[in-house]
Amino acid sequence: MLSYLNALEFFKKHVILQKESIIGELQPAVSLMNRKVIHSHEVVIDGTKVVDKLGFNDSFKELSRITFLDHDIGRFKQARYTSTFDDTKLVDYGYKDHGDLGKVVLLSGLLHQQIPDTRTFDEVISTVVNDHVTKIVDGKDLLVLCSDLLKSEDAFEFFSKADSETRRKVTDAITQIVQDVDRLDIYHQILDGRWTPNKCDTPVDPKVFDMFYQGKYLNIAELKKKGLWNHNVGELVRLSFINQIKLLSVAEIIKEENILARLKEKRNNPYVLDAFDVTMQKLDEKINNSDGVTIR
Repeated sequence: MLSYLNALEFFKKHVILQKESIIGELQPAVSLMNRKVIHSHEVVIDGTKVVDKLGFNDSFKELSRITFLDHDIGRFKQARYTSTFDDTKLVDYGYKDHGDLGKVVLLSGLLHQQIPDTRTFDEVISTVVNDHVTKIVDGKDLLVLCSDLLKSEDAFEFFSKADSETRRKVTDAITQIVQDVDRLDIYHQILDGRWTPNKCDTPVDPKVFDMFYQGKYLNIAELKKKGLWNHNVGELVRLSFINQIKLLSVAEIIKEENILARLKEKRNNPYVLDAFDVTMQKLDEKINNSDGVTIR
């Protein structure tokens, strides 16, 4: 019933269709799409490691892998429409962000192709795709990951019969996995050379450092409005992912792969060196204080 390979086949066909539908200059949009294909596959790889650690059974694992693959499906039409990944450009097309567009893409026919024999999973997959961009998942709802539900229940039976509140908690849990692994792959993109963020010779404003050390969310749009943004602030934004990641399994991957220390060496940004050290210490503290599934 659930086949990742079938979903992958139609994912690829969707990407090809978007490339063939481009009008005008091809290269910028095609390049963006190619990058996003790699990102989608990497999220599947790392997401699978996470659900393995969480003990998902085969049916929930297959559902999760399809969701990981599709999480950025809206990016391909976005690239075709705007030749950017700037979500503010999608407002002119009637979408709030690429998750909103992705949900429309899925429910307009792609899910019927990827999972042809049941509509049982349409809601969970499309909701995760819609929500992964901005939703803040309540940490209490992640306690569902501590139960045996995702280890013992068949995914089809569960989503066919479970009450709406329990379905929502499981959907939010998968959303959180997507969000965490999405952030993990941004680290991997930099280390692998798939993306090289800009640096500059402008110091970070002390007010931004205060926000960072207090663990506050660094909203890029708000920082730009206040004139506090520069490329070095972007380093702090990426380091602040550690404050937003909620799954121990993802934190452990970051620790096991020595990602923060490798990023510090690779970026070699003198304006934020102390921030790397503080973040490494914070990661250790979060792992040590974990409940076994989530970190705070």
